Order: sequence, then C-alpha cells, then structure tokens
Amino acid sequence: MSVSEEFLEDLRSALAHLHDPAYLESHPFAARLRFVAQAPDLSRGKLLARTLRLAIEALDPGAGVAPNAPEARPYHLLRGRYIAQRDLVRLAEELDIGERQAYRELRRGVEALAQILCHSDQIAPEDGEPELGSPPQSRVKEEVERLTNVTLQDVDLQQLLAGIVASAQCLAQQQGILLQLELQAEGLTCTTNRVLLRQAILNLLSHALGTTANNQPVLLRLIPGQGEALLELTYSPTQESAMTDVSEPYAVAQQVLASLNLQWTREKTAEGGEIIQVRIPVTRTRSVLLIDDNQGLIRLFCRYLRHQPYRVYSATNADEALAMLDQLQPDVIILDIMMPERDGWEVLQALRQRDAGRRARIVICSIINDPKLSAALGADAFLHKPVDQASLLQVLERLGSAT
Repeated sequence: MSVSEEFLEDLRSALAHLHDPAYLESHPFAARLRFVAQAPDLSRGKLLARTLRLAIEALDPGAGVAPNAPEARPYHLLRGRYIAQRDLVRLAEELDIGERQAYRELRRGVEALAQILCHSDQIAPEDGEPELGSPPQSRVKEEVERLTNVTLQDVDLQQLLAGIVASAQCLAQQQGILLQLELQAEGLTCTTNRVLLRQAILNLLSHALGTTANNQPVLLRLIPGQGEALLELTYSPTQESAMTDVSEPYAVAQQVLASLNLQWTREKTAEGGEIIQVRIPVTRTRSVLLIDDNQGLIRLFCRYLRHQPYRVYSATNADEALAMLDQLQPDVIILDIMMPERDGWEVLQALRQRDAGRRARIVICSIINDPKLSAALGADAFLHKPVDQASLLQVLERLGSAT
C-alpha cells in the first residue's frame, strides 16, 4: 500500500513530538488513525505516542542482527532519534555510516513505519469519504492471522524480556516510572512466534507504563513453573486510569495471545494495583558437556546448537571434564576418543563411576567407527566424525525423548 507525501509529513511531525502527548492530542496524524481518532475514553495524545512507539519496535530485526546491518539500521535510527532523542550525527558515527546515508536510512525507516500503520487499513477517511473495510478489531485479527503463518522459533524468554524492557526504558524514564525486570530462572525456552509474543508483551507493558502514576514501579517478572513459565506484570494505575474502560488497550494483546494459544489473566490487588499474568509453555533447555581437545570441533558444535534448546559447555581434557561434572550435572555428554593422556574409552569408564556420569546420556563422537564397542562400554549413542548438524540434533532429540 502506497502512502501520500502528506501522510509521511504528518507522521514525521508526530514523531518529532513523540514525547509531548499534549501536543499530539490535536495533532493531524491522530485524526488519520481511526482507532486513535475514535478513542473517547483515552487521551488521544498518549494513545498516539504509544502506537508510534510500538510501531517502531515492530521493526526490530531481533537480537541476533548487528545494529549496523542494512536491515537493522532504519530501526536503530528511528529508535535512537525519536524515542531516545539522540543526535542523528552521533547515531551515524555509532553505526559507522555517513550522515547522508543516515538520513536516507531514517527516511526508509519512516516509510516502513507508515506501511505498518497503514497495513491494516486503519487510516481514518478524509472528510466526506465513506468508510470502507471491516471493523478495526477485525483488521487486527486479520493482521495477527497473517503473522501467525511465520515459522515458529525457539525463543529464549530471558533474552526476549531483556530486549522488551530495554525498548520500554525510554518511555518509563520519560514518565518518571521505575521499570524493573526480575528473572527467577534461566534457560527457559518456548517454541512460538517471536514477533507476535514480543508485540503482545509490549502492548501490555506500554499500557501499564501509560497508566501508572509517577514514581511508582512497574515490575515484570519471569517465574518458572511445572512445564511452563509465568510472566507477571505488576503495576499501580492512577485512580483516573483505574476507572477507565481498558478494553481497547488490551484488545490487541488479547487477540495476539489467543492466536498463540496462551492463557492470560488480569486481577486487582488489595492495594489497588493490577497484576497481569501470562502462562507460557516452555521447552526445557538441556545442558550438553562436550569433551574434545579439538577447539575447531567445539566451535562447530556450538554453532550447530545455537538457537536450539541446549546450553553447551566444553572441556578439552579428562581432568577438566571430571572437575566440571558434579557441579554441572549435564543431561548429555559428547565424548571424543582420540585425546592425549587418557583416551575417550578411559574417560567413559571414569564418568560412569560417578553419580552425575551415570545419570547423563553419553554420546561417543569419533573418527574411529566402532559403535558396537561404544555400546558395550556403556555409551548411549555413537556419532561418526565428521558430524553434520542434522545428525547431531537427531541424536540429541532421541536421547531427550528417551529420558
């Protein structure tokens, strides 16, 4: 969908006043977005500011993409220029690009932002123009269904929440609110649509920050449970906000979470605060101890298991591995045979003499193709070098399903 130059000019002007909700209250761009223009129970200025911030965060390419990568530069320039209110020349230096290129990338980011805001046909009609299309909530549903077709990913919840909180800190600081993240567990991974989950949490957090009184904290906690993680958002809305109909601010999060089959609740506390809880089924992250004197193979296996539900530890000799064993309590041990001083067969027997070694599933990984001897000496699986990623993941998945 193409947008007019007038639309882009209004968008640039609104972004320039992102931190001035009073100015945005009567800004022409507020009238262009139907769901903002038709929000009588909310401050249009605050709602427009939240909408622009969330739209910028929708361009975030993810933690695995370098800030100066071509696909990431528009996002970081938009966020740095308008949310963090930083000088564009300084941002260009940090991204190692020229000033002219920074302006081009920023313009490209504004155009992408315009496409996001236009995508669901949520532009208000001009005076006298008939309204076309489906109701706003139906259009949100269509957009969610489109994004649901994206391939599922293994998402590190700790990393996801840290990124969300980092994105929201500017809004919290601007409103004098202490935003805190409390992680009660590490290694919690879920298989889901990362983009949709991120936007749902940002929507909830943005509303909490927009309705919390100054100098009051907003706490986001990740709590481990039996087969699930509990995401808990606690905040204290102002008396005025507590009496406001909040069905519209929660509508996006509600539809997105429903599309992800995630349950969520909202309750009031005895002190007048609110607690929102989202229950997320998790994939247990398993620990893998790799024992091999070949640093190249260690790096290769770490690359194979990146973005997979495994935490990889390594040791280059038997003594180092045995010293790590009791503290680490690994789920899987991958053991090379050809090592100096003590070969893998000796190390295998030493491992099986310890409780942690008896509980672990041990995989012999060797250029010597002798799976029968491996099984006879107590190994659970055998990998013949060279090992490709598919073979490694297949063995680990089989051993995991057998426990």
